Amino acid sequence: MAEIGGLEDMDELAAAKKRQQEAEIDDIINMLDAKTQGGVSRIKVNVSEEQKAGTVSTEYHHGRCDVGSPWAKGSVRNFGCD
Repeated sequence: MAEIGGLEDMDELAAAKKRQQEAEIDDIINMLDAKTQGGVSRIKVNVSEEQKAGTVSTEYHHGRCDVGSPWAKGSVRNFGCD
């Protein structure tokens, strides 16, 4: 048993904090693995101080930004260089 205020107590606190951080990292990896196994091809992760701790929100972006754009069609011209 750790002594309150002793070095043993500090070591236990540091070990508990490290275990908590490792568990949080494992949770994030598992969440990302589940998304990719579910067919998600692109993932952007934003960390927010405004959102309640431990919550996750998902936003969907349908399509690719470059589909149908002049760059994707190859119709962009550098005027004066043609």
